[in-house]
Amino acid sequence: MTLLCLLNRGGAARGLRSTSYASSTICCGRHNININPTPTAARGSQLRLNFTNTYPRYCATASQPLHTMGSVDKPSLAGIDLPIIKLDTTLTELFRRASPQNASTRLGMVFCGVNSGVDLNPDFPRNTKYLYQDSPFNTVPRKELTRKNHDLRKSLAMKYLSLIPQRDAFIAGPSPVIMFNMNQSPATVAHDREEATTTLSVLDPSQRPNLVFCPGPSKIPMREYGIDKITYKIVADGLESYPLTHSLETHWILNSKAGLARSGLPTPRCDIISVKGYPPASPRSCCDACRADKRSNDLTFIPESCSGPSGQWVKTESAKVLSAISSRPVPFVLKNQQVFGGAGTWVVTTQEQKDDLLSDFSSPDGPLRKLLSQVTPENHHMDPAAVVISDMVSNPIGDYGLTFFVNEDGEPVFLAASEQMTDGNNAWVGSTIVYSRQEALYERFQVLMSRTAEFVAKHGYVGPVGIDVLETGTEGETETHCGERTKFHVVDLNVRTSGSLALPLLKGHFTQRGLDCASSFGITVKGGREEFVRKWRREFEEGRMFVLSWYEDREEGASIADVVVGAENEEGLQGMVERVREGSEEVIF
Repeated sequence: MTLLCLLNRGGAARGLRSTSYASSTICCGRHNININPTPTAARGSQLRLNFTNTYPRYCATASQPLHTMGSVDKPSLAGIDLPIIKLDTTLTELFRRASPQNASTRLGMVFCGVNSGVDLNPDFPRNTKYLYQDSPFNTVPRKELTRKNHDLRKSLAMKYLSLIPQRDAFIAGPSPVIMFNMNQSPATVAHDREEATTTLSVLDPSQRPNLVFCPGPSKIPMREYGIDKITYKIVADGLESYPLTHSLETHWILNSKAGLARSGLPTPRCDIISVKGYPPASPRSCCDACRADKRSNDLTFIPESCSGPSGQWVKTESAKVLSAISSRPVPFVLKNQQVFGGAGTWVVTTQEQKDDLLSDFSSPDGPLRKLLSQVTPENHHMDPAAVVISDMVSNPIGDYGLTFFVNEDGEPVFLAASEQMTDGNNAWVGSTIVYSRQEALYERFQVLMSRTAEFVAKHGYVGPVGIDVLETGTEGETETHCGERTKFHVVDLNVRTSGSLALPLLKGHFTQRGLDCASSFGITVKGGREEFVRKWRREFEEGRMFVLSWYEDREEGASIADVVVGAENEEGLQGMVERVREGSEEVIF
């Protein structure tokens, strides 16, 4: 037999045309070699060598298929012709342009969400250093934040480990995208991969990411995939041991609410109520109540019955926060230091709402006591339990999500200004964009965008940024924290990929079909992906609709998803979004 190997210009090996003959897989350095006997007319058989980067556990057995995005030429669903989607650009390309001297650096991208309330699975523990207050942390009773709460953990894992990462992987481009499995059962591992690869199969082959599945943040196969550095969306404690594009602590502080207040950007006037120090005693050394609580619960907590020094510390620091809330006249907005997806934000417009907030925060099982209990010697210098109380923006006439990419020299690359969609609890559920307005919106926000880019670049950040901006009719209608008179008020700074980032990169896809408007939003539907696509078959085949992320819970017979729809005008878009939502529920990210 003769060994045949064809090299492309990049020096990577690619195989000859595949046949159905048996194959096997062996390991060679950080590559796998798939060996496939191929019969020929002239001589017995040839061997096809196909080099692919893989996670080494796939090297263990012969005939182990390796699923890489480039192996799928055209998306297929029986009887449905789905168009190939070509993005205007990708995160991979934006990173290469942002720092030419680092263009050869192979980045691994981590887009998962995190939480500080409960372990997502045994390989993905909750964050204990870099605290995040998502909705479950603030609203779920502390005794339910436990490893035994399988329904809660599964629900969070579906969103944080699959749905959100798929959404960002869609625009990642040809780079390794690291995804973490829901759990390590063979069926779940296969289902995780199937959902992600099916979502991404609609992309042009040259823009599909190389999906790297692994159990958790502590087990990322850097060497095996030739990954030089990790770039990430949210800070996970388990990323500390890897070479990173920027500091975890800097990233956390840049995304904090106090960080925005101190940035010098025009954000509403606010008060930062800081927490001094940390609980002086560990649960095991504090008092009998703390020791008993530690034995019976997963989440570290200082109970109201604590008679030791930690209990006194919580009372002192809680009193400062409650006093600040009590003395603040309505209306105002209260935010936790580090939130995710709109959680941890309380918009207080009436005395009744203020009374409810005080009751919630003074509760023995409320978000304030839970948060104070997580302050440690390792994280207290970041002031993770601080709260920010800000003025409300008066009479806003516009609500925009501005997305751009910050280059190494601090120059921004404008991507889009979309309009935000939130639910009754102020949680983000989607965005809309009008492509024909983008030039005018760029002119309107250019100065603010440049100031923001300069600020984050000074802290060593290169990458995507999103800011939420409320516009007022006149300058100075709302006082800013920095004393600037302006019509544009930055109410949130997200130094990461935003939920609406896909929309600007889809401009070419939609406008070449005569569609000037698009929207992305979350849904929950009964059944699976195939039923949904068949229900909206014409829209899918015309390229008016596609799935940005999808995860089916087969046990429950339901799915959570993020979809994108396009239309000729705003009225048509609104009608289409309403029709899709009629049979679904909104998903809070």
